[in-house]
Amino acid sequence: MNPETRSADDESLAAALQAGEAGAAESAWRRFCPAVQNILRRHFQFEADTPDLCQEVFLRFFSRIGELRERRALRGFLLGICLGVAQNERRRAFARRRIMLTTSGELPEQPVAPFDAEARQALDRLSRVLGAFGDDDGRLFTARHFQKLELAEIAASRGWSVPKTKRRTATVTRRIGRKLRNDPALVDYAAAFSG
Repeated sequence: MNPETRSADDESLAAALQAGEAGAAESAWRRFCPAVQNILRRHFQFEADTPDLCQEVFLRFFSRIGELRERRALRGFLLGICLGVAQNERRRAFARRRIMLTTSGELPEQPVAPFDAEARQALDRLSRVLGAFGDDDGRLFTARHFQKLELAEIAASRGWSVPKTKRRTATVTRRIGRKLRNDPALVDYAAAFSG
């Protein structure tokens, strides 16, 4: 399907969803579910229950459809929600690991081995470096280099063109890469981010 046709289809589907037309939600599910599942699988692989997360994405999408201002941006709007759900799940998983809870929130019967001290230090320092660049640049860097999202997926989630996403990602990668190379705890990791 060419981009103009897809954009027109997305626009008509967005109008149907906002009007509450019968069958519009099912059409949106059928059209976008594979893309959402693909993003969630890339984020979590075997770490999370992706069918539940997929349902959470669509529940939020349907409840927030009234917030969509540009109907042609329906796909990007949904993918933005998907990335938000994925980030929230990552935070919850990180918190569970830090306080050593199971996925259900219960304390484990057997103690969980804590993180390796060197890895914990590197992770803490990396979080500080990414935090110094602000949420937007930090999320862009994380999406591209840790979650391994394609430029087209990032572009769609942000409502940018692919060339703009490519330029912005390269700039952020260079800036963050320099900072990583200047940190003794992260210099070994920085080799993966040339620039």
